[in-house]
Amino acid sequence: MIIFLQEIVMQLLLWFLRLADGLMEIFSAIAGITDVTYQGEKVNIIEHLAAQTSFGTVFWCVFILAVGLTAIFTIVGIIKNMIANNRNLSTIVGKFFLALLGTMVMLAVVVIMILISNALLVLVSRIFQVENTTKLSSALLDACVGDAWINGYSIAEVNVSTIKVRELMGSYNSAAFGIWPIDWLNNGMIDPDRFMYFPALVASIGVMVALIVAIINLAKRVYEILLLYVIMPVSMSTLPLDDGARFKVWRETFLTKIVLAYGSVFSVNIFILLLPIITKMRIDGISGFGNGLFLIFMIVGGAMLIPAGQGLFARLFGQADDLHAGGGFLRSAFYGGRIVSALTIGTAIKLIKSAAEKREKEKALAEQNARMNGGEERYTDGGYREGGGSE
Repeated sequence: MIIFLQEIVMQLLLWFLRLADGLMEIFSAIAGITDVTYQGEKVNIIEHLAAQTSFGTVFWCVFILAVGLTAIFTIVGIIKNMIANNRNLSTIVGKFFLALLGTMVMLAVVVIMILISNALLVLVSRIFQVENTTKLSSALLDACVGDAWINGYSIAEVNVSTIKVRELMGSYNSAAFGIWPIDWLNNGMIDPDRFMYFPALVASIGVMVALIVAIINLAKRVYEILLLYVIMPVSMSTLPLDDGARFKVWRETFLTKIVLAYGSVFSVNIFILLLPIITKMRIDGISGFGNGLFLIFMIVGGAMLIPAGQGLFARLFGQADDLHAGGGFLRSAFYGGRIVSALTIGTAIKLIKSAAEKREKEKALAEQNARMNGGEERYTDGGYREGGGSE
């Protein structure tokens, strides 16, 4: 029975590791490190979406709207200056033309920033891959196997995406007509009795959750960058009225969204780079289970760095509004589910209680009427019954 459980856990682990590799590919594509395929052509996701004709049409429509808003805000600024008399009229009118010219300049600046940002992301990813080309799944499997490699095998001979449980763990002695397993033959790649099954499952699940949170934040970042790109003329239109205060907010927000991907890319690559080193660490004086817990804490803690790196870069180079974006999303979903469940249960309880109270009132009213009519009617669970005799 234990051998069957070990095989089931190992199969689950391999599925989780393959899912982690798939999430890494999605992560790289959404972050802009690798290209996606669109109608047979390799394109960068943000650059391609921003270059769409329909998207450009929307931008120029917003630009025309912003020109009208700039004129309105200029008139408002002039009227406000006539009352307060704290600015020169030529300054306000000059801000009108500056807003129009600034919008055209910022259009070119935004496009250049997106191109440079994507190029630097690819460069950063390649810098980390100079010394470390190990896949995340291979690094996690090697961490969980530890020193349980046997028969001269190592992680270099393992392809997580294609390997099978029997190849990795080997075969076993069996009894009861060759059905019931007795013990392992140790003719595979690892020693099944020394493999850390529980730490492996916990670590793989923790890494998957961290990657999913990071991917959700990066996917949201794609839409936010495109939204900020479209509404940029509107933020510039308020220049004659507030001397660029709204545009400053837009600039800081846009910068935050740009650098957000760098935090994720740095975090993932640092985690993969340090993972093989951490797995070789041991604490003297404690049991193997204690060292397994130590390994779980270090791997899960490193995985939590992946979404946390986004907030760290946002706090260092922009606004920290996305500091708890991923965690807040999960917490909101969790507490939202709890609230919905509580409301559903509460509503059901109220309905049941209301029905019971209604039934009690009907029963009491029926008994009162029966006493008043001298027992000619009797109320039962099935309703009223004529006559006062026994059944």
